[in-house]
Amino acid sequence: MEILCVSNGHGEDIIATRICVELQKLGFSVIALPMVGVGNAYVKANIPIVKEFTQAMPSGGFVRMDSRQLVRDVQGGLVGLTRKQLGFVWNWSKQRRGRGLVLAVGDIVPLLLAWLPAQFGGCNFAFVATAKSEYYWRDRKNPLPHVKKPFGGSIFFPWERTLMSSRHCQAVFVRDLLTAEISNRDFKLPAVYLGNPMMDGLAPQGLNFGIGEDDWVVAILAGSRSPEAYQNWLTLMLCAQVVSRTIPHNVHFLAAIAPDLDIEIISQSIIQKGWVRVDETTFKVHSARLILLQDGFSDCLHQCHLGLAMAGTATEQLVGLGKPVITIAGDGPQFTRKFAEEQTNLLGCSVNLIDKPAQVADVLSSILQDPDYFQAVSRNGAERMGQAGASVRIAKHIAKR
Repeated sequence: MEILCVSNGHGEDIIATRICVELQKLGFSVIALPMVGVGNAYVKANIPIVKEFTQAMPSGGFVRMDSRQLVRDVQGGLVGLTRKQLGFVWNWSKQRRGRGLVLAVGDIVPLLLAWLPAQFGGCNFAFVATAKSEYYWRDRKNPLPHVKKPFGGSIFFPWERTLMSSRHCQAVFVRDLLTAEISNRDFKLPAVYLGNPMMDGLAPQGLNFGIGEDDWVVAILAGSRSPEAYQNWLTLMLCAQVVSRTIPHNVHFLAAIAPDLDIEIISQSIIQKGWVRVDETTFKVHSARLILLQDGFSDCLHQCHLGLAMAGTATEQLVGLGKPVITIAGDGPQFTRKFAEEQTNLLGCSVNLIDKPAQVADVLSSILQDPDYFQAVSRNGAERMGQAGASVRIAKHIAKR
């Protein structure tokens, strides 16, 4: 069996790669078509890509975050590229009817590319719906009072449900159990919940950061895109100063720095805030210590007690591990006020959204005075993000079908 994996974004490529690796282990022949980037995630995992129909876009694969990014991508040739990609998927699907499957990962765009040829003699398809969850507008019991009910009564619009209802759609893999239950019960969609692939690949390396038994550990997640991440970092440094003054213990800040960011730019900003440089990646001020990590992201998430975050996927992963997060809206293009509010709806009580760094003290006081909060956050993280192993389970489900 041959599989063509079509994904349309930076995070989608990472999720798709994890599933593709597991499909290869099961003996499938896999090729990938990253729609809005050059497929670095696939390349690192040795998944072959359709190079002639890939192109780096100005958005860097974060096209959903800001309409201005979409405009820049269109100006950069997105429409013409998408037309060529559709032609490739059309021919591939038609030539492999009965012995191929198109795996669409992302939103309606790759779903549409998989659906169209299937209606005209192409092969079947499956869909990994990474971007949507019923939690965006409701919780398990009721709609959120401050969020408008989505058009059509579901986070999936009627036209998306039409595509997913096709007899050629073998499965729709959704990111949480609530979304699966509503999709099945109310709309008869072939929705399957097998976990969230975002929680895969987070096993810690067991790094020792010299943290005492009574010390507090706080993760700092500033995002992965420059120059936005540098501006986010400055804001989070102000939040960190409030944390160090509020928590009556030694505090260790573990800052997960994306590989594409310049660690020296971040280091200089730390020094300018009054921290003393101990070595290349370690800084101290009073009873607080800060460590910059370009390797050890998973250890950072596992060892921290809470997070200061202005990030997308990393925040979701931290919540999935049962940790509370304090977020503050930025100027974008990714981590805007709108994005932060939607993320807070998605992740529930685990996320505390504030407007300015000074409010960190109030949030911490509330958290520390609530003996049940951390247990509630642990349960909420498991409910909203699921357990690790989804990529393996999705691959096996595809193999059975």
